Amino acid sequence: MDSTRLNQIGVACLIAVGVLGASWGIARTAVPEPLPAKAGVAIPRPAAPAPGNSIDDLVARASVEKGHALADRQCAMCHSMAPNGPSIIGPGLFGVFGTHVGDIPGYDFSDALKAHKDETWTNATLSAWLKGPADYASGTKMSFPGIASETDRADVIAYLRSLRPEAP
Repeated sequence: MDSTRLNQIGVACLIAVGVLGASWGIARTAVPEPLPAKAGVAIPRPAAPAPGNSIDDLVARASVEKGHALADRQCAMCHSMAPNGPSIIGPGLFGVFGTHVGDIPGYDFSDALKAHKDETWTNATLSAWLKGPADYASGTKMSFPGIASETDRADVIAYLRSLRPEAP
């Protein structure tokens, strides 16, 4: 077999692969995969807290530094923590503690979270939200599975409490 014939076979293979890839891409665009109605795997929830360890007690003993590290790993890809930070995927979280739920200007909250607009972000409401956003506000746009550990939630809450404007 001469080199011309080998080149023809090689070009034919490349064209076949290109056509196959293009047809696969067109098919994926024309017929997208439907999203499942519910999660395929249930995420286990932790047991009830030990008596005498309320979230307020845990936040009082929490580590702002650990909370900062946790928030950087789990929250910062979707939320800004900077003063006047932009909404990324979710709203900016600077100064969120003590505000009304779903009341951050410039962000369009889901109806599920707007239903909690009379509530305030306190230690208890933040803990419930961070434990499982879908449990706190069924139908929320936030797909985060939650933070199972109460001490980790307390650390994140302590960090969020520290994100406030400096007193003049």
